[in-house]
Amino acid sequence: MISEITGALADIGYTIPGQAWTYWHLGPGPGPDYVEDERGHAWAHKTGRAMAANLVGVARALEARPLAAPPE
Repeated sequence: MISEITGALADIGYTIPGQAWTYWHLGPGPGPDYVEDERGHAWAHKTGRAMAANLVGVARALEARPLAAPPE
């Protein structure tokens, strides 16, 4: 699902940094909810921090050197 969303955004001109998303690694479906189970919290927090760092890094790079609009 995330690949379709980021692919569509990239197709219309958005810059999508690497690891620009995070999720609970135990996935959707039957089973415990994130708040009901301690498993995976450290992993989710680690990937969340990586996601935030990548987003901030790309935002700062684009602020310093904006990309021109694509030619029409």
